[in-house]
Amino acid sequence: METDSSNMGVGKVDLDRGARRPGHLSEKRLAANRRNAQKSTGPRTTRGKQRSRHNALKSGIFANAILLNGEDSVAYDSLRKGLMEDWKPVGTFEATLVETLASLIWRRRRLLRAERAEISKVVEFDELDSSMAQSSECWDLLRAPGNSSGILRNSSNPFVIKEAIGTLKICRDCLEKFGFDGKDPWRLRTLYGVDSEGFTPPGLFRTYQVYSKLATDPPKKSEANASPDELKKEMLEIFAQEIERLTELRTALEVLDSRRKEYEALAALVPSVEISERYIRREAHLSREIDRTLSQLERARRIRLCKTEPPGAAVGINAP
Repeated sequence: METDSSNMGVGKVDLDRGARRPGHLSEKRLAANRRNAQKSTGPRTTRGKQRSRHNALKSGIFANAILLNGEDSVAYDSLRKGLMEDWKPVGTFEATLVETLASLIWRRRRLLRAERAEISKVVEFDELDSSMAQSSECWDLLRAPGNSSGILRNSSNPFVIKEAIGTLKICRDCLEKFGFDGKDPWRLRTLYGVDSEGFTPPGLFRTYQVYSKLATDPPKKSEANASPDELKKEMLEIFAQEIERLTELRTALEVLDSRRKEYEALAALVPSVEISERYIRREAHLSREIDRTLSQLERARRIRLCKTEPPGAAVGINAP
């Protein structure tokens, strides 16, 4: 029986093609693939590298995306390695779950640090803020135009009291050196002010005005009139008493202010309701995510162990 030679050739080619393994590549193709792989080095520009570094973040594997600036990468790596050693994951899925667990625990630690910083910010800087506010109040009082009431009226600001003591010492030194000169005692007016009708209230300022008038423009001579030196000496004693009084007042105010700041610092250890609720919600969310990841790990491990355990031997018992 004759056979067609052309058909035999076609059949031979078909048999040869069918004999090749699926996915088999020729030597030439493999060599070309190797050359192309050497040329494929990934993104080279800075922008490309920054964009590609986040390609695998959806599974939470790369620590560079989890850590913020200033956070300790060594501490995070130690946490991750410790969890890997504890769980000993098998396969990509279990390893990803352990990485996710590490990121959740790290975020919870970060939340606790943030809560501590929120409290420390109030405790450590509240005293500074209070002192700055008192200093600013003193500055405004001393330079307020038309401040006729005087800076010492109803003042519990230690900075104002300190400024008043310094002003009184200047007035005392000027009186001791030059005596009553008849000039307007504007410094004393700044401290004690005048009433609503423009009169000087009783006190050191009014006493100084009276003594200055008697010393510079004395009435007709009589035995009852005091000399300018006597008036000066008495006025210096009044200055000394007022400086002593304000010094004691300043000391008492500083003690009270220190006690108030101490109580405020203790109260700041408990954040406000708004801040507490915010941190509680975030911590509860992270706790749920940690529990869910642990459940997934346990389930994945049970499934893996069930697959690797050999099937039990079937034992049949025949009834007699």
